[in-house]
Amino acid sequence: MVRPAPFARILPLGLCALCLGCLGRAPMRGQEVTGLDRKLSTFAFIEEGDLISLIVDVRATRYREDEAFVPIEVAVANRSLRNVTITRESFLLVDEQGNRYGMASPRDLLEQYEFLDMDRNLAELEGIVFSRFATFHRYESNFSPTRLPTRPGADTSVVRDRVVLPRFGFFIDFLYFPRPVTGVVNRHFELHLVARELPHPIFVKFIVL
Repeated sequence: MVRPAPFARILPLGLCALCLGCLGRAPMRGQEVTGLDRKLSTFAFIEEGDLISLIVDVRATRYREDEAFVPIEVAVANRSLRNVTITRESFLLVDEQGNRYGMASPRDLLEQYEFLDMDRNLAELEGIVFSRFATFHRYESNFSPTRLPTRPGADTSVVRDRVVLPRFGFFIDFLYFPRPVTGVVNRHFELHLVARELPHPIFVKFIVL
C-alpha cells in the first residue's frame, strides 16, 4: 500500500496569494483561452512568451497511469528578464476539474516511486530545446532525485530547490506530481509557473496522449 505523502496532496484553492494569481489565467503572447498550446512534437507543448518560454513533454507521463506519482519533463527558458527565480513551489499542475497539485517531495519519490531512472530514458526535450535555444546557456537543475547519473558529470545526489536563470539561460528537468484524481491518459492539464519576477503566471495547456 502506498503511504500518503504529506507534500503529495491536492492543494486547496486558497493556497496562497501568489498561486491565486493562477485563477486569472492571464494569457501570454500567443496563448489561447481555450484549447491546447502549440505542439513541438507528438508529446511536447510550448507556451512561448516575450519573457519566458515554458515547454512540457508528456512522453514519460503516459506510461505512469497507475503509479502514485506522474512525471512531466519540462524546459524553462528566460528570454528577456534580467533573472528569474524558479523554486519547487513555482510549479502547479491543474487537472480538468480544477484540482491543483504541488510537486512531490524528493523523499516521497525515493521511498514510493521506482521509475526515477527509467523515466529519463524517455526524455526527449534535449534535442528539441538545444535546436530551439542554440544561443542560450544551459543551467543545472535537479528538482527531483534519481538513483543514477542523468548525464556524464551530473551530481544527482544534490536535489536543488531553486534555480536562478539569467537572461538567455534555460534548464531541462523532470517534475513529479501526485497522480491526478481525474486519471492521466487522454486527460487535459495545465502546468502553471509562477515566479516573483513575473508579472503574472505562465501556463501550458496540454493533453497526455
